Amino acid sequence: MNRKISIAIPYYNNANFMNETLNSDIINDERINEIIICDDKSKDIQQLEQLIANLNCEKIKLFKNDNNLGCYHNKLNTVSKCTNEWTILLDSDNIIDTKYIDTLFNIDKWNINTIYAPMWAYTFPGEPAPNLNYSKFQNMTFDKNNYINNFNDIVFKCLINTCNYFLPVNSYITIMQKYTYDRNIIDCLDSAVLFTDWICDNNNFLVVKDLIHKHRLHPNSNYVTSKSHQYNRFVENNLISKVNSLNN
Repeated sequence: MNRKISIAIPYYNNANFMNETLNSDIINDERINEIIICDDKSKDIQQLEQLIANLNCEKIKLFKNDNNLGCYHNKLNTVSKCTNEWTILLDSDNIIDTKYIDTLFNIDKWNINTIYAPMWAYTFPGEPAPNLNYSKFQNMTFDKNNYINNFNDIVFKCLINTCNYFLPVNSYITIMQKYTYDRNIIDCLDSAVLFTDWICDNNNFLVVKDLIHKHRLHPNSNYVTSKSHQYNRFVENNLISKVNSLNN
């Protein structure tokens, strides 16, 4: 099987963690032929540039945004620069390894109407967070009905907002370009908004058994620092209303 994939890394002020994100597993894996990084006007851009120079890896391509786009829009921006049909959308402070990539390539056929999600976001440092262990959903495919049935489950809410998904580039961008949002509101639950729009266009979402990434918790993470979290409940209510309206 001669399939090549991309890794798309939206980046903002995480240079201290990127050495582990850009680890040897993804640098040396021949199935990955490009790593796209889009910097969203970071203060530590020079530190990131030096790290990339030290790695001396031709597959790493760094782009710099002219303006700060925010979490949601920079994810779309990063994916749009991928030249392969499929990409791993990876947070810049998280880690995947060879086993993660092997698990994806063990899937017989990738469906362009499906996003593939990790079974577990293994949080560190400290004890793993139980709400980011999605193993009860392993091998489940989520469509609009499953979305509605599970929406009030706290683990499901974490699942749809954890990111680090494997997705079809062209299908994803085509669908997401249909929508416009105020970044000051949606950045609180940016991945959940992306997930919901994908579902609303009659696509689905598969939680892949044994697909695990390392999810770093730290004081500068978006969940801690974003000013938009006052809108969490507002965004959640709009997401479930949007999906419900399609079934009426």
